[in-house]
Amino acid sequence: MSGIPFGKGVPAFGKAPGQGFGRKGGAMSEQPEAAKQDGGALDTARTVLEAANDFRDEATAAVCRRVIEQSMNGQQPSLSDMRVINNYFQ
Repeated sequence: MSGIPFGKGVPAFGKAPGQGFGRKGGAMSEQPEAAKQDGGALDTARTVLEAANDFRDEATAAVCRRVIEQSMNGQQPSLSDMRVINNYFQ
C-alpha cells in the first residue's frame, strides 16, 4: 500500500489547508482587501505584458509597464490603463 494518508487531513481540491505549509501554529494571516486587489491587478498586468511582448504589441506593453510600476510604488493605476489590461484577451 501507499504511504500517502487519505481522509480527514487532506484538504478539499482547490483549497489550501487552514494553516500554511511548513508552519506550525495558527491560521494564515489574511491580507487586507486592497492588497488582494492590487496583487490581482499586478498579476494580470504581468500576464498581459508577457502576451504583448510575444505579439510585439508595444503600446499594450507600455501600458502594462505603467500599471506594474504604479502598483509596485503603492499608487493606484489609471482606470483607462486597467481597462486596456482587463480587455486584452477578449
